[in-house]
Amino acid sequence: MLSRNLLLGLGILALLAGVMLATLWFRQSAAPAAAGEKPISTQSVMVAARAIPAGTLLRLGDMGWGELTASKVTGDNIVRGSAVETDLVGAVVRRPFAPGEALTRAALVKPGDREFLVATLGPGYRAISIAVDATQSTSGLVMPGDYVDVLLTQNFSPQGADASHKSVGETVLRELRIIAVDQQLTAAVSPAAAPTLADQKMPKTITLEVTERQAAQLLVAEQLGKIDLVLRGRQDQQPTAPGAPGEVSPVWASDVSQALGGRPTPTKASGASRDLQVIRGPKIERLCETAAGLVACP
Repeated sequence: MLSRNLLLGLGILALLAGVMLATLWFRQSAAPAAAGEKPISTQSVMVAARAIPAGTLLRLGDMGWGELTASKVTGDNIVRGSAVETDLVGAVVRRPFAPGEALTRAALVKPGDREFLVATLGPGYRAISIAVDATQSTSGLVMPGDYVDVLLTQNFSPQGADASHKSVGETVLRELRIIAVDQQLTAAVSPAAAPTLADQKMPKTITLEVTERQAAQLLVAEQLGKIDLVLRGRQDQQPTAPGAPGEVSPVWASDVSQALGGRPTPTKASGASRDLQVIRGPKIERLCETAAGLVACP
């Protein structure tokens, strides 16, 4: 019995020794192969930090750095050390880029290049310039790449219009992209590069990106009354769909001033129970209801 247990113990020891020898042999044979492998060489190149549509004016937040296999890097890539992000601020992209995709020099057009303005326009869009003053340009605070709405204000002649409908304001165009302010085609790279209030000049012209119909609407609006540009907040800017129609109703004078909200209803002694307003274009006619029917109000 003792010899049987002894033989079993020796067998187990021999099995363990075999496993250990096999493990050591595998490690020793694999070590030279691992030592012989060369690490994959990469280079840091400029990439899109987010999805960038074609025609976008690049800002600092649009660009970043990523690693690309050295064998795939070409002279068209922007390698770290050959340029910095601020060098490309204001450049326009010819084609869309996906997040993380390497930016290429051939797909970028810098300000000053001959085709810069044409490359800035999206497919089917035009560029139109309008004259502005300090108020119309929001005191010169708008910059290329911002989006604005166009507000039209009209004043009707006293003849044929009551006080409540003498003035009206309405948004006639929405989400138009500014592509130039005077001769400036790009926004300031950083707050330090922006002009101070002391030397800041009010723009005289602003160039907008519009469709062919929007260009006609803008020119007609200038003939109808006074137009102003209303700057949209960053969260409300939609670079993929500029000029989308809005559902903002016109604002009349009576909507702003309660004093113009209407006239007192005639009493029974006056022979009239109520009056009506008939609007024919810019002309507004008041009709009073009497026992004899509707007649022009006195």
